[in-house]
Amino acid sequence: MSDSGPYWYMNERGTLTIKDDTRDVLNIMEGDLIRLSEVKVVKVEGEEIDIEDLPDETCEVISNINDRGGVRIKQEERQALGIDGRRAKLEISGIEIVKTANELPTEVRSSTMPIDIGVFYAKAAASWSRTKDFLLRKHPYFEYPLSTATATKIIGSGVVTVMGAALLLSQNGALEALAAGDRIEWAGLSIALAFGAIVMIRSLPDREETVRALVE
Repeated sequence: MSDSGPYWYMNERGTLTIKDDTRDVLNIMEGDLIRLSEVKVVKVEGEEIDIEDLPDETCEVISNINDRGGVRIKQEERQALGIDGRRAKLEISGIEIVKTANELPTEVRSSTMPIDIGVFYAKAAASWSRTKDFLLRKHPYFEYPLSTATATKIIGSGVVTVMGAALLLSQNGALEALAAGDRIEWAGLSIALAFGAIVMIRSLPDREETVRALVE
């Protein structure tokens, strides 16, 4: 059975399929061990069964995922939910990877060379950019890629902000101090830029938020 909306459908053999979008966002691959949190029965399909007659239980499922996105709910878990051998609609509060199929020990390497540090941060920035690009494309509530009109407004507001900041800095002598290498002025500018970057990063969706939006 396919899944739709905030619910997930399990067949009579106890198998449910994780949607392609969710697997893409979480980067779930064949053989990964995943956890389904607070699995709850919403409806038993094809049978006149009152949900109130079922045990008032939720369970946690930990299982490997196959190449088709299928996850098997064990018999004892289905029995605890009162749906063993039945097709059911389930509500799941969370999906996460417990262990990847190709999980290997990683070697931690420290470096003090400036070129290594620059390469590290460049790679980290590129990786972050690719991840956010993917999440924005998958997120159902964001307009992305941006339309020309929207991009123009964002760029225009950025230019105006920079010009205004430069004008204010020039009036209080901060630009001259920066040009002279004043450490206090540079520290203040660095803190402001870091704060702005943090605000921007936190305003963009992360994997958990994107998965929640796709499920809902």
